[in-house]
Amino acid sequence: MKPASRAVHAGRLLGARSPLAPDLSTAAVHVYNDLEDYDAVVRGERPGHYYGRNSNSNREMLERAVAELEGAEAGVATASGMAAIHALLMPGSSGMSIAVSREAYGGTLSMLKQDFQPAGFKVEFIDLNDLDAVERTNPTVILAETITNPLCRVVDLEALGELAREIESFLIVDNTFATPLFCRPLELGAHAVVHSATKYLGGHSDLVAGVAVGSKALIDNVRTRVSRTGATLGPFDAWLALRGIRTLDVRMRRHSENALALAKAMKSIGGVRYVHHPLLEPSPTYAIAKRILADGSGGMMAFDLEGERDAVQRMISRFKLVTFAASLGGVETTVSYPELTSHRSMSLAERVELGIGPGTVRVSVGLEDPADIIADFQQALS
Repeated sequence: MKPASRAVHAGRLLGARSPLAPDLSTAAVHVYNDLEDYDAVVRGERPGHYYGRNSNSNREMLERAVAELEGAEAGVATASGMAAIHALLMPGSSGMSIAVSREAYGGTLSMLKQDFQPAGFKVEFIDLNDLDAVERTNPTVILAETITNPLCRVVDLEALGELAREIESFLIVDNTFATPLFCRPLELGAHAVVHSATKYLGGHSDLVAGVAVGSKALIDNVRTRVSRTGATLGPFDAWLALRGIRTLDVRMRRHSENALALAKAMKSIGGVRYVHHPLLEPSPTYAIAKRILADGSGGMMAFDLEGERDAVQRMISRFKLVTFAASLGGVETTVSYPELTSHRSMSLAERVELGIGPGTVRVSVGLEDPADIIADFQQALS
């Protein structure tokens, strides 16, 4: 099936008398009357559920759906996107090296600096499009984002995947911004893909969830670790995330169209110093984005305001439609201020080195009429 059809049907097999909408199972434990049957289910030899921390029907449907969309053998759902990344990295031992984009999400950078480095992991913060630098680092694991947060630069996953194979590195790609509708990193050489399902997969700002997908052998190990550490996803969030995926195709196409329209309009608004959008020149990774994201890049963009923080506050106070919110990927257009939100753990010097200044604003472009979104930014910045 085409991606749009997969999004509607993935994760479920409907038969006669099946409920069209999946039931919500909130049971923490399941009853058995046969010891052999229970033992077979726990060993994975028979289908079934026995304890909510280990498995749940709603979580299982979500896992299958994301795995199908990404072209993976299996998936595991977690309590958040950060939990999914943590579960993938934790098998490593002290001394293992991790190469991560310097422009990665601030929460990811904080976890690597504050949890993994003190535990003995060697972490290298580099430009993942500098393949010579990646090769010199010779990392055990490469952690990339399809589109970086917040400056929306694109990693050349084709080249990075080929290099990862050559130097025998394990490539993990955070595909949250692009979603499997616009990019499927496993087909480009990644070994595992993670999502913050809180964002576009859920799509309505009403859940917190993560998903990791990859080979069955990998995910079986990750699932055991997630269960052991208690990082499992609750059934209602899984149910909501699966419902969100059903409209993923139509939402992502509207998000993508609106974001590009706003980015183009922002270039002519006074006080805007620079506009960051993957598919808008002069983005430094424009040529890569045109190849990797041929069908669209989603709803994320950013811009730099003259007047810096004071100008950002004046803009926020004048909005009539747009709101300030720390997260992204919902149906509403929101702005975020990385200095106080996603990258607040960094020093000013560290942020400036990355290109995130006191006037940088990240925009999660929603599903409203694009003319209304553009008009609100125009009047707020007039």
